Amino acid sequence: MRTLRPLLCSLLLITSGLALGQDCRLRVGWEEWYPLIHERDGQLAGSEFVLLSTLAKQANCQLEFIELPWIRALKSLQNGDIDLLYGASKTPEREAFAQFSRPYRVEQMLLLTHREGTAQPGPISLTDWLATPNGNDKPRVLGVILGFYYGDQLDPIVHAPEAQAQRLQVRWDQQLLKLLKAKRIDGYLIEASIAPQLTRQNPQALQQHQVSEQNPEPMHLMFSQRVPVEIVQRFNAAIAAPAKP
Repeated sequence: MRTLRPLLCSLLLITSGLALGQDCRLRVGWEEWYPLIHERDGQLAGSEFVLLSTLAKQANCQLEFIELPWIRALKSLQNGDIDLLYGASKTPEREAFAQFSRPYRVEQMLLLTHREGTAQPGPISLTDWLATPNGNDKPRVLGVILGFYYGDQLDPIVHAPEAQAQRLQVRWDQQLLKLLKAKRIDGYLIEASIAPQLTRQNPQALQQHQVSEQNPEPMHLMFSQRVPVEIVQRFNAAIAAPAKP
């Protein structure tokens, strides 16, 4: 586990700091999610980091960022070892061990693949794409992040039990791009706020496709059950407040 901003570590050792009437200090699980959140010159940067920091400031909370793969971050939140995750979908399974803020933005998934000629206009069906052999006449393999939820429409397709042989699961988001470039997978689903950056950086190698089986997914902040409800309410108020110029 690697921790940024070590000056906050000693403060976070005092877990009673989450009690009402005391300073609000929250441990946030993060991983590379370029360009939304990433490390630059020893500090975190990116639009998601800026947005989360702004909401925390309006909620009068301090944040410490602890780097964890998503599946481990979920378990750490459930155990109360961290306090907050961002960019999370609300599911019944997660509601059993976590609290959720109101939605603070929406997200949509794109399919990132090898470049195979000109991309067809309009959305494609993920179901049909998976059912079509790849250029080597073999079943297509989809890269999947452990513990990731792909939305109400896409998740049943991604995690269909009968198709697990066509899935390659990884712990870290950035592993998928390496696997795609190495042609060990044929594609993976990625947020629409991230995919354009990757295709611009790899215009001869990658294509992005809209996917038909989905609706825009609301994104929430996800809090440990140990975080007082009053703090969650403060973040909700910050989300609802008009953006400051």
